[in-house]
Amino acid sequence: MANDSGIVNIHGKSYQTVALRVQKFREAHKDFSLTTELVSRDEDCVVMKATIANEQGRVLATGHSEEYRASSQINKTSALENAETSAIGRALAALGLAGTEFASADEVANAIHQQKNPKPLSVAGEAWEALDEDEKRFLQNIADQVRSILENEGPAEAMKHLEAQKLDSDEKVCIWSRFSSAERSAMKKVNERKVA
Repeated sequence: MANDSGIVNIHGKSYQTVALRVQKFREAHKDFSLTTELVSRDEDCVVMKATIANEQGRVLATGHSEEYRASSQINKTSALENAETSAIGRALAALGLAGTEFASADEVANAIHQQKNPKPLSVAGEAWEALDEDEKRFLQNIADQVRSILENEGPAEAMKHLEAQKLDSDEKVCIWSRFSSAERSAMKKVNERKVA
């Protein structure tokens, strides 16, 4: 838990809350701007971007964050707010206001919660449960192959392999639930680079 100092001790490491980082930022850089932007939002996920610029408008740091609505009870109603807070924390860390660790206390606590309580995306999880056992085995086998490629060759190769399977949209929804949020995030970034 955070005390009045804005420092949280998690597994023996000290992390600063985003609120404390924002306070330090405002005190040290009164003329800098800190803005946030909604990158994308749908029924499953919210992606936010935070940007810090100097008084001339030159961008000095950015931070991104994504939150899945099904990942926690809080995210069911507040995924946007959590994503924004994390993006701000990451931008401040990139500017040099990271404290002892790059991640904020909020991000670390959320990551620990998600590791202890992994949940598939709700829609994808429901679709997975509706599959028969042969379909589950077939898709799980592909997911295991993709995971192995992701770990050994990286997200670009993993996405290539996944796309080569020529899955229909329902199968894609189902297989996506087999990956952790970190795995989904790594592979999504490959697609985002293709679009950019």
